[in-house]
Amino acid sequence: MLKKLKQFPFLSTAILLTLMTRLVINGLTWVGAVALMVTALWFCLDMVRWLMIRFDDNALPNYQEEPEEELPPENLASLVYFLSEPREANETSIRRCVSAALGIDFDADAHSSEHFVIEFNPPRTANEADDGINHFMIKIPQGLFAVLVSNRPYISKPSQFAKECIRDKRLRKAVEQHLAWISVDLMDDTSDPEAASAAYQVIGQILANLAGPDCLAIYCPELQRCNEFDLSLIETLSSQRPLALFNEPTFQPIVEISDSNPKMAQAVREARQRWSEFLHSFAESGPADADKFIVKAEFREGSKCEYMWLSVTAASATSVSGILMNDPHELMNIHRGASVTLEVDHLNDWIYRDQDGEHVGGFTLDVLAEGDEN
Repeated sequence: MLKKLKQFPFLSTAILLTLMTRLVINGLTWVGAVALMVTALWFCLDMVRWLMIRFDDNALPNYQEEPEEELPPENLASLVYFLSEPREANETSIRRCVSAALGIDFDADAHSSEHFVIEFNPPRTANEADDGINHFMIKIPQGLFAVLVSNRPYISKPSQFAKECIRDKRLRKAVEQHLAWISVDLMDDTSDPEAASAAYQVIGQILANLAGPDCLAIYCPELQRCNEFDLSLIETLSSQRPLALFNEPTFQPIVEISDSNPKMAQAVREARQRWSEFLHSFAESGPADADKFIVKAEFREGSKCEYMWLSVTAASATSVSGILMNDPHELMNIHRGASVTLEVDHLNDWIYRDQDGEHVGGFTLDVLAEGDEN
């Protein structure tokens, strides 16, 4: 309301009233008459503009402004798969999936049964376009749920969103490449934490049975957390705590930093300059301390390059050997658990725990946490 009041044409109104008052009291010269006509036209244009602003504000809220009162967050228990391609689904396939996930037998006649899976179409106005989503309603003893199957990306501009918001290269690629999605949602409105937890168990079990090779990532709207999908997540999805899969990344994150980043260059130089410190501590360690010493090094295949961590088994002034701790993202000739030996020239960082259990090293970690901001 205050904004609309500020946009009222006060200036043209004041000048017009002044000229009209002089016209009534003393009359106007021909110059004054021309000024009165111009001001009247100016006032009319301002009034039309102000009325249009009022109309637009009443018709559609201006979401660029800060709301006067924040709305409470919506209690939406839901999990979403981002898919590499649209998936075909019908009432029979969804019913079969839910039955296998929850061990529920559905009657053939859904309309006369207490528990059912049916396809439904939400009402739309004549001006609303098809949103590309197939809706399936699930009525089971645990509550009312919905499976939504969309043949369009979950995010309107996935590539732009992923580049601006996701630092992990693995996860960013998964979000960028998704072309469709499928979700399982709780349709009952509840704010009871116990009810929400029970609902997520049902959602996770159904979604575990909907998993397939087309699944790229899994997203929780309520938590606003996304994780790269892997078949290893099925066990967690089917458990009593399916949201635990968002506690940590599915794979070791890959964060890209420009080669010209001066902080990263300085961190790598410090790691190499203090390599003798690592060697001294490693030489004094015993077999029980083997897992306390890790290094990060550069691995290359042609033009592709990744930096990965390895648990050190041997180290010298010129080389380091160990067991690879990461699954590479793009490299094809190496894998986690492989035994590798590298020259110190490929060293990027190192970490070990001293006698007090404190970490020493990790020079590049702070730079990665800051991001590529220089």
